[in-house]
Amino acid sequence: MSKQHYFILASLITLLYWFLDAYTSVSLYGSSLIDEILLQTPHTLIFIKLLTAGLLFTLTLTPLIFKQRMDKNAPIPPNEFAELQRISDILFSSLSTRINVIKALEMLEESLHLESSLLFIYNKESLSLYNENEFIKATFRSKEILPFRTNPSRSAVETFAINCFLEKRMTSKESVKVENRPVTLFSFALKEPRSETALGNLVLASSNAKFLEEQTDMIEKCTQMLTFALSIAAKKELLQNLNSQYSSDTTSHFDKVLNIINFSKVQEHIDQEYKRHKRYHTQLTLVLIDITMLKNLTKVFPAEVVTTLKKDFIQLVIKHTREVDIFGKWSSDQFALLLPDVDFRAGQRVAKKLQAILDETKFARVGKISCSYGITSISPKDTIGSFKARAESALVAASAKEGNAIEVKLQTTELNH
Repeated sequence: MSKQHYFILASLITLLYWFLDAYTSVSLYGSSLIDEILLQTPHTLIFIKLLTAGLLFTLTLTPLIFKQRMDKNAPIPPNEFAELQRISDILFSSLSTRINVIKALEMLEESLHLESSLLFIYNKESLSLYNENEFIKATFRSKEILPFRTNPSRSAVETFAINCFLEKRMTSKESVKVENRPVTLFSFALKEPRSETALGNLVLASSNAKFLEEQTDMIEKCTQMLTFALSIAAKKELLQNLNSQYSSDTTSHFDKVLNIINFSKVQEHIDQEYKRHKRYHTQLTLVLIDITMLKNLTKVFPAEVVTTLKKDFIQLVIKHTREVDIFGKWSSDQFALLLPDVDFRAGQRVAKKLQAILDETKFARVGKISCSYGITSISPKDTIGSFKARAESALVAASAKEGNAIEVKLQTTELNH
């Protein structure tokens, strides 16, 4: 109820008292109602009546006074845009993903006046805590939680986390007691828009449930950013593992099945071109290519059909690129096209050209396919590692768009197509 409504109510109650008291005097003394209302009769105790009316008016306004005091003590709602911008700047900075995520969670705790934030990462049959703070130390015995094992000494917070893991709800809420203090737990699933499984969940512990419920929109946006950052980190780790796997194969630089150079030979060419760039300031562009849904094709078609598809695709790319361009394997399902002496614009043209060709090409038994393209050009401040990592990051971003996408990442800018 607003302040104006409180004053109207107080006035109505006071007037009602005034008229009822006047009517009572009329019944007792047989006087005129108007005289009683205007306090013009000899038996009227003016001071007592005014004091009573004033007390009634004041008492009716008492809830308003308490409400104003409570509002002053209530936490100040955050500026959603400004806070999300701060969290985004930290979350996607150049530091490691773990450091960025933990700092972002600390900022969220401060902004929303939380008791704690708890980030869980889901594994096949367990969940693990990503961050650590005093609240977690008080409520969890281990950072690795095994939900399918019986443990009678589990805390209420740990039980809540396990239920979220088992039920896979998008959101959940429960009131618990932590060290005899009432705390409300809010859970938000970390799930990519087109994914069937959740990466994990974010649990926020608050002593002011109503305030936190009012910030749901901000929390959901923050959850989406966390999901994206963790998803990119997981895919990058997978790419690095695949790269390590192929770079360790030094027995041969040639894939005899596909008739193409392998990962280690591609790395040699990158090293050579990088040295040439450092000495003569030449340009160099790397295009990483991922055939969309190739893993799914291996489940549908026999291995020889998929191998034939790869061979035909390789020949198609070689046919429509320059002789000086270097084309080879990057991983089992990904390819690298190294373009010496040209910048990223040439890489874009090649990718668009391949897009158009693939749109008109049908491969034996498989039909039409599409690809994702991650492109970058070398810059004077690049190392070989940063050059390759940026190309991989561009490929991950393109692949996230579910095929037939081109992503260009440069050292200072990003271009999406």
